[in-house]
Amino acid sequence: MTTQPVSQREFKPKPMQFIYPCLPYQPRTVDPMWAPEYEWARAQGLATRLVDMDNDRVWIPTLASNTAQPAPVLYRGWMLTAAEYDQLARLLPLAVPPAEYLSSHQATGWYEAVATHTFPSCFLTEPVALDCAVGRRYFVKGLVKSFGADSVLTSQQQLADFWQLQELPVSTTLFVRDFVDLKPGSERRFFVVRGQALGSAGAVLPEALQAAVAALQPRLFYSLDVAETLTGQPVLVEVGDGQVSDLKEWSVAEFGSRVLRTLAEGGAGKMPHTVV
Repeated sequence: MTTQPVSQREFKPKPMQFIYPCLPYQPRTVDPMWAPEYEWARAQGLATRLVDMDNDRVWIPTLASNTAQPAPVLYRGWMLTAAEYDQLARLLPLAVPPAEYLSSHQATGWYEAVATHTFPSCFLTEPVALDCAVGRRYFVKGLVKSFGADSVLTSQQQLADFWQLQELPVSTTLFVRDFVDLKPGSERRFFVVRGQALGSAGAVLPEALQAAVAALQPRLFYSLDVAETLTGQPVLVEVGDGQVSDLKEWSVAEFGSRVLRTLAEGGAGKMPHTVV
């Protein structure tokens, strides 16, 4: 009888565990914002944890980890700065390492890879000259979040005023995008797990944007916001880290059954692992 070399044996990875933020200084009480998803995961038997970032404490209410071979942990919660995510990575064996988190969370990490599928954009660290031809508009945001209603600019003076109005520190990087009118109600959020885009209520990622998913490999988990222009052309609005993306049109039950369970079970394009 021939046995397969150990280096070629496929093994089944340990199921993913999910960690949610607790209330400050209350490590056994989930933050109310994340309670519905957390309770759904627990009810379905998924391994869950709570984290108190203020005290570097983790509470494990179900399926305590095997310390010899800890299961990978996926965070679901509030946006974290680079320093905060590094702190979390020191506490737990995160499935999404810090560099990968930032590559999806910040525009500098994903724009170049998908530039042909989204709005023409640039990064500015000072109010340099833009093409402000008649009728041309720009949408200005940070690397992660927008600045609200005053983010649409039509002149160079507005850009200079914007810099002062927002009291931006020296060398702050702004993400300046061509403003494109979108078809009302057309925006959808897809969650991508190991290269497979999952849409709510049977939505399918447009064929024209499939190449964007390939360009973003091998990220484990991220979100894609997709819309249509007024002419019906599919366009990628932005990329986000899936761990800190809200559900938008998804229900908790659908997100849990399709996205969390796929992550937990290692599905959606998971490549076989080998023992070295």
